[in-house]
This record gives sequence, C-alpha cells and structure tokens, in this order.
Amino acid sequence: MLPPIHGEIHPMRLRTRLYLLVAGTVVPLVILALVLGALLVDHERDNFQRLAIDRNRAFMSGVDAKLRGHISTLQALGANLNLAAGDLRAFHAQAMLTLKSQRDWDNVILSAPGGRELLVGSRPYGDNLPEDPDRASLQRAVDTREPTIGNIRRWVSTGRYAVAVRVPIEAGPRVAYVLTAVIAPLQFEQMIHAQNLPDQWVTGLVDATGHFIARVPSRSPADLASAEFRGKVAAAPEGWYRGHTVDGTDTFTAHVSSRFSGWSLGYAVPSELVHASAWRFGGALALGTLLTLVAALAFAWWMSRRITRPIAGLAKAARQLGSESSTGGWRVGDDLEEVRDVQQALDAAEAVIREREALQTREQVALKAADRAKDEFLAMLGHELRNPLSAITTSSHVLRAAPAGSRMHTQAQAIIERQARQMTRLVEDLLDVSRLTMGKVALHAETFDLAQLASVLVQTWEQSGRVSPGRIRVETTPAWVEADRARIEQVVANLLDNAHRFTPAGRHIHLRVGVEQGSAALQVADEGAGIAPHLLDQVFKPFAQAPQGVDRSHGGLGLGLAVVRRLVEMHGGTVAVQSEGQGHGATFTVMLPAAEAPHTSQPRSESPSLPAATGLRVLVVEDGEDAREMLHAMLTLHGHDVRTAENGAAGLAEAERFQPDIVLLDIGLPDIDGYEVARRLRARENGDDGVRLVALTGYGQTEDEAAAYAAGFDRHMTKPVAPDSLARTLAELGRPPAKQPAAG
Repeated sequence: MLPPIHGEIHPMRLRTRLYLLVAGTVVPLVILALVLGALLVDHERDNFQRLAIDRNRAFMSGVDAKLRGHISTLQALGANLNLAAGDLRAFHAQAMLTLKSQRDWDNVILSAPGGRELLVGSRPYGDNLPEDPDRASLQRAVDTREPTIGNIRRWVSTGRYAVAVRVPIEAGPRVAYVLTAVIAPLQFEQMIHAQNLPDQWVTGLVDATGHFIARVPSRSPADLASAEFRGKVAAAPEGWYRGHTVDGTDTFTAHVSSRFSGWSLGYAVPSELVHASAWRFGGALALGTLLTLVAALAFAWWMSRRITRPIAGLAKAARQLGSESSTGGWRVGDDLEEVRDVQQALDAAEAVIREREALQTREQVALKAADRAKDEFLAMLGHELRNPLSAITTSSHVLRAAPAGSRMHTQAQAIIERQARQMTRLVEDLLDVSRLTMGKVALHAETFDLAQLASVLVQTWEQSGRVSPGRIRVETTPAWVEADRARIEQVVANLLDNAHRFTPAGRHIHLRVGVEQGSAALQVADEGAGIAPHLLDQVFKPFAQAPQGVDRSHGGLGLGLAVVRRLVEMHGGTVAVQSEGQGHGATFTVMLPAAEAPHTSQPRSESPSLPAATGLRVLVVEDGEDAREMLHAMLTLHGHDVRTAENGAAGLAEAERFQPDIVLLDIGLPDIDGYEVARRLRARENGDDGVRLVALTGYGQTEDEAAAYAAGFDRHMTKPVAPDSLARTLAELGRPPAKQPAAG
C-alpha cells in the first residue's frame, strides 16, 4: 500500500486535465479548418463550374452561328434562276463557283426529295453519283421543310468525314430539291484551338449519335464519346458532373446541347486542376491554422507541464515492468488520483508478469520438445511401416497368381505371415507415441544368426522381384547376436534399400556379415553415387539427403539412415559410413555386440506345445464385415462351430441361443460397447458354467486392458491378432463341448 499523502492537497482527475488540454488545442483548429475548408471547396467548385458552363454556351453559340452562316449561303444558292428554270447544267456551274468560294465546304450536292443525287459540285455534270451516306437528315429536311444539320459521316465523293447542312428547295406546295453543303469538321477543331484553353483541358464536339465531330486532343470521328458523357447529355441539355473521359482521365465536365443542331459540347477539366486552387488556398489555411495552433499550444504547454512529469515517470516504470532492472514500488510524486492508482497497479502487475514469463518459458520449452517429438514420430512412422507393407503387397500378388501348393505360393504365405507379425509389432510400438518419440521403443531380444537373417532377407527381395537376382552379392560367416530380430532386419533392409536406390543398374551391392574384433559386423557397400566429404557427418541425421535433380530419381525422405543409427545405438552398437567421394560408392558398417551361438540347432518355436483346441462353440461379435468373415473362415477351418454377430444387441441374442464356449468380442461396437456386452453376459451366468470372454480390440493401452478385465473378460488381445496367438488362446481357454447343440 502507498503511504498516505499529507497536507491539504486535493488531487485533480487526469481526465479533467486532458479534457482541458484537448479543448484548448483542438477546438479552435477544428472550427477554423471546417469553415475555411467548406468555403474553399464550394468557392473553387463554383468558379470552375461557372467558367466551364459559360465557355460551353459561348462556344456552342459560335458553332450554331457557323452553321447558320452555311445555311444562309445554301439558301442564296438555292434561289438561283437556273435551278428554278430546271437548267441543272447551268446550276452545276454556279454550284462549282460557290464551292470554290467556301473554304469550309468539302462539297455541294443537289438531291431529289427521294434521296437520289442529281449533281455534285466536285464532279462533272452527268457523272455517275454515289449514294448519300446520311439519308436520315435528308429525309428530315424534306419532312420538316426546314434547314437540317446531319451527323458526321464518311462521304464517298471525298473519302473524308464531314457533316451535312441541308436546305429544302420548295416549288409551290412541294419540295423540289434538297441542297446540301458537306462541311469539313476542321473548322470546328480550329474554333476549339482558338479558345486558348489550358493544355490539360479536354474539349469535344459530338453529333446527335455521340460521335466526335471535333476534339482536342484529337480522336477519330469513328470513336464515340464516353458512356458517362452520352448519358449526361441524354438526361439534361446542360450540366456539370465528375467522371472519366474516353481516355480514362478523371475530370469535372461541363456539357451543353444545341437545340438547333442536336450537337453537344463538353469541356472536361482534370480533377487535379479543379483542386489545384484549393491547394493554393490551402497555404493560407495552413498559415491560419499554424497561428491558431501556436495560441493553442501556449495554453497546452502550461497545462501539459502538470501532466507530462508524472506520465513520464509512469512510462519509465512501465518500460521497466518485468525486466531484471525493475524493482517495483515506483513513486512519481504527483497529485493526480489516476497516477496513484497506476502506481499501485504496476506493483501488482510486476508480480503477475514475472510469474507469466516463467510459465511461458516453461510452455515454450515443452512445445518445442513436443514439436520435435511429433516430427520424429511422423518420420519414424513412414519408414517403420513401408518395408513390411511392400513385402506384403508383393506377396499377396504372388499368392493370387501362383498355383495353390506350389513353392511360390508357400513362400508368399510365409512372407505375408512373417511381415504381418512384424507389422503387428510395429503397430503396437506406434500406439505408444510418447515411448517412440522419446527413444524408448521396447526391444524383444532373442539370439539369432545375423548372417542367416541377412541372407534370408536378400532371398526374399529377389523372390519378390524387389531386386534382380545377383545384384546383391552376399558374403557371410555365422555371427550370432542377442537382439530384436525385427529391428535388426529393419536395419539391414534400410541399408540395402539405401544402397539399391543410389546404385545404377548393372552395378552391384556387396553385403558382408562376420565377426570382427569380438563384435558382429554387418557391412553394406555399393558402387553408386558416393557421398561428398562434407556430407559424411550429415547422412545419419533425419531428412538429410544428397542434392537431387527435379525428378528426385533416388526418392525417399532421408529418414532410413537416421532410423538405422537409432536402432543400432539402442542395441549398444555403432554405425559408420565411408566414401572416397562422389562417384566412388559408399560403405556402411554396423557393429553389434556378439553373442554365443546356441548349443542346439533346433528351430525356435513361437508357441507353446499345447494341443490345438477343436470343436469349440465360438461366437464372434465384430462390426467390421471383413474381419468378422475372415475370423469365421479361419475358426471354421480349425474345426470350431462358429456363429457371428455384427453388433452388441445381436451378440447378446445369439449368445442366448447358441450358448458358446468362447466369445471373441470387439470393444468398439456401434450400439453397445464391448464392456457392457461382457457385463451383461456375466450377469446371466450360473455356477461354473460361465462363458470365456476374449476382448479382440484395437484399444491396446494399459488402461484399456485394465478396463477389459474389470468388465469380466478372461483375455485381452490387441488387433491385429496372429492366427497362432489366437489358436494358443483358444487352447488355453477351451474345453470339450459339454452342452447340447443349440437349434438353428
């Protein structure tokens, strides 16, 4: 607890001082910025909008005036007496003179009301004349009997884009002719240039269809104005909007349309130009803001002196929080109520942080260890299972193809049985993950001849087709060891597999077994790629591999040799590698403690010499169809009376009818678990006539076995169960059937 504060000091709340600081500093700036910013934006936008629209109107008025001038000239030409008299040849001469006097005209055409051209000023009289490209405007002139302005079109008579200005020539109550001036668009482009607009501005004059008549920067008359522009023109005769030009430029655009011609004009001002003036005014705004800021800071400085000192003290204390230099009990000597509260909180937080850091350190160490263990487990998993699976797969194919009773058929059966036993051992080890990842794999030692094991393994590989006969050259003398046969076989297989993958076809692998210096020596030498000197120390580490190409022709995950070293060291042996470099092959040497040869040469027996039980009533309760059917077949072949059930309820009902001697009962059943089935079966028993219960399950942990015995099971067997082990269990538990056969 903090000591009491003496005197008549009344602490002010930190929030109150901060409110005063913010109000004195920010409010004047915010008000000034809002007022000036709003005035600036509105002023500049209004200026540009007004300027652009005024220019638009003036320019469009000029365009209309030009067009009216062309109409007046056409009307004067149409009053020619030769035309009234029907003397078209004489009128053609007059039209040619008029065409020469009009610089902006590309041509002058006289057409019949139906659209057929009667004469063209730029062609000889009587020449074959083309079709009029803008029949719509000609028909409009005939229908309205008013001068008409057409859209921009490519004219065959000149080969250039132009617009038609048409005047109907009436003769009494009907239109006798239509006189057309073909106007070059260049004059309108010159009018745009005469405006002396800034280079960044975009000006476009378009016809009623949205095609460009004139544009700066220039665009082809075949191009359409942007969809935004055409939409705005269609919506209102004049206006102002922000959008994009056909070139993609972000602009503010003023547009106006002429009722006289149907044409539209747009002035597009780049957005940055519109805002440029705002930036200029921004300087004045910044200056005003700065002056306001100075005034606000003068007040804030006075107020901040009352705050910065205690806050700085708290910041220093917070930075030291949890560090080795932190001692706690910070005092900054201020009269703020919140500062005193923070001081007390820092003292409490110091203890919590140190405790949390210690906990995090322990957790990180545990997580790293668990991660390493997980990686090691996954690495071991693949390599522990790959070799026996390969042999089983190949042997099952041979078993299907070879005739029953043949040597190959018998060999395939033996290989499958042997590898299945090894797989069973491996799965049992893998179930205990912690034991495997911590290097505590249990070894089942027995005395055997290492030379015989290596020779049999090579024969198995050759018979299964894994290697070609003669590729592995074997030189052995008896070398007895006391070790785990399956693990040592795995060591030999991994070394041979490594040599096989790195030895090109046509070269050999040399396998030598013997006794050297009182130890059993196993040596695998290949004529393969060899190992670079700098990699010799790395080959036994997990995932270590020599550099390979993209095709990864050697395959593997770089775990085989790591497994070899781990297993050899677990047996108290050593493994070493030698290589003269790349291209000179490699030699791996395993040294294991030697054992004395047994006194008898009788083959080892894996099962006690119990008489095989036959004629038992056996009930199999298993939800897996394949496992259930195979157990039924195997037990039937052994002479037992077998019934099956696929779930707990069916098993109980079948047991009531069948009265079995032995029940092989799975634990993970879909309806009632095996423990509950066992308890119900035990509840039905009378005297000593109880059925024998065997838990046949994939749950193999110690607690699973204890739970099985607690539920009333006589035996607990973990899947997969070897046939000889199951037969031995039936012989131990079975007795001659004394019950009457059950009906059905």
